[in-house]
Amino acid sequence: MESRQVIGLIAGMGRLPEILAEAVKAKGHGLVWVTVSGEEPSASRIADYTYRTTFGELDGVRSILQTHHVRRVLLAGGVPRALLVGSGNTALGQELARLGDRRDQPVLVLFAQLLAQIGVTVISPLEFVRELVVEAGVLTRRGPSEAEWADIRFGMPVARAVAALDVGQTVAVKSGVILAVEAAEGTDATIQRAGSLVDGVRVIKAARPSQDERFDLPTIGTQTIEVLKTARASLLALEAGRTLLLDRKQTIAAADAAGIALVGVEPVALSAGAVGPRT
Repeated sequence: MESRQVIGLIAGMGRLPEILAEAVKAKGHGLVWVTVSGEEPSASRIADYTYRTTFGELDGVRSILQTHHVRRVLLAGGVPRALLVGSGNTALGQELARLGDRRDQPVLVLFAQLLAQIGVTVISPLEFVRELVVEAGVLTRRGPSEAEWADIRFGMPVARAVAALDVGQTVAVKSGVILAVEAAEGTDATIQRAGSLVDGVRVIKAARPSQDERFDLPTIGTQTIEVLKTARASLLALEAGRTLLLDRKQTIAAADAAGIALVGVEPVALSAGAVGPRT
């Protein structure tokens, strides 16, 4: 068994922080949970120490980690991008002002660098939850129709291009028409926006071609399926090998119940014509 460590978890919104926390504790490590966005009622149940601070309070986060001799830390969960617009009066805000570029990847890399200054290393969640990675293939009872496969072939390169620009990770399409592209509003709002235009949208989610596995991996779960259902979407295609599927059994069951096709796609195989039927 690996030696016991004290792992830090800097947590935003969503289910991933709780799943990661449970995985860390299952390996016998101590856990210091710092919530920076949203509410995490499960934190006190799982972690050895819990704290809450506001987004951008870098000095407070670093002080907490140093107090508990944390040397390795996980970043997980969503933080509204709108907070980056007005963040200027905190230590992190001042660093962001010098950075200029406040897209996700530069901000997260900067945050990791600032933690490294006090001897704290940001690590990949895949060290603890690699089993959550989506595999290639159809995950639900219903597979994509020929028309849906055509939209996957069309939409996946678009989603990857958007991700490469660090704008978002998700696009919604139908019949070769791009209906919505994710930006600061997040995946759920993107799906809802597309669903307000037409029924049966096809949603494609991809990682950056140069994705840093330490943070901001594309992630979906039961909440995503509920949003797809409400938007009357017909399909969700995910980049295989680089997307996390939370609460697998429940998420797939929810997709099946809603008649939504869920499929993992390898972009290389897709571009080579080795995936899905062609019209």
